[in-house]
Amino acid sequence: MRAPSHDWGNMRKRQVFAAVAVALTLAGCGARPESSSTTNDPTTNDSNVFGNAQELVRAATDQTAKAKSAKFTAESSLAGQAVTAQGQARFDGADTVMDMTMTVGPVREEMRYVDRALYVQLPEQYRARMTSGKPWGKVPADSAVAKQIGAQQAQQNDPSQALQQIQQAGTITRSAHETLDGQPVTHYWIDVDFAKGFDKFKNTGLPEAQLNEIAAKVKTIPVELWLGSDKLPVQITEDMSALMKAAGAPATAQDMKITMKYSDWGTPVDVQAPPANQVGELKLPSN
Repeated sequence: MRAPSHDWGNMRKRQVFAAVAVALTLAGCGARPESSSTTNDPTTNDSNVFGNAQELVRAATDQTAKAKSAKFTAESSLAGQAVTAQGQARFDGADTVMDMTMTVGPVREEMRYVDRALYVQLPEQYRARMTSGKPWGKVPADSAVAKQIGAQQAQQNDPSQALQQIQQAGTITRSAHETLDGQPVTHYWIDVDFAKGFDKFKNTGLPEAQLNEIAAKVKTIPVELWLGSDKLPVQITEDMSALMKAAGAPATAQDMKITMKYSDWGTPVDVQAPPANQVGELKLPSN
């Protein structure tokens, strides 16, 4: 496949734009949602179906906290190019680790998150400019580069982040029993109120004035959640097309829907940092 005409710096800047959009719905400090004493909606006849978002989140969060780890895949798009990812992670607060391979168009990269640092394995042609020739670039969590490209990538793959948003600002609009990937699931359609979660969105890097403009245009973010019979997330989708348009994204980047799939909950995950002699500081080119 022919390489894209834009350089790595421009591509990473486009990824930053997408990462900010992801953060708008998944942003959080890494804490899991708090338990709630809310009970099921009395109008819901099926005791296995939750009628309100708070009780749904409490049940799912309890189960993910027990399982801690899972394999995952992700699908989205960026400026008209397909974005796919697959990996495994242990979602455990400060002890969170992740190993993920991501493909954006023709570019493939591996990311590892361990000891609160993000490591990115770059294509060879970009290493001289970005990692002093090393195969891996390190992004410490408190570095300037981390603020640009989002070292919170591991947290964004944590379903508890989406669950937290649902707990704080979500309303279940309908539900249905279905079969997904060969297993029985309950499918929930949820509207997440953008304004109710506004304070959380301030950590995404967008100016508050721009967030106010987005809030005036975007009332809700559509989220769909599929829970297995064990109350563990099987799939989560978020349609951020309206948000991207309101944020002023280019027309080619406005149609954006993220799909996360989870499997093998509870499987042990071991992620190690790359060898030190293979790691350089990751630097974004200025243009």
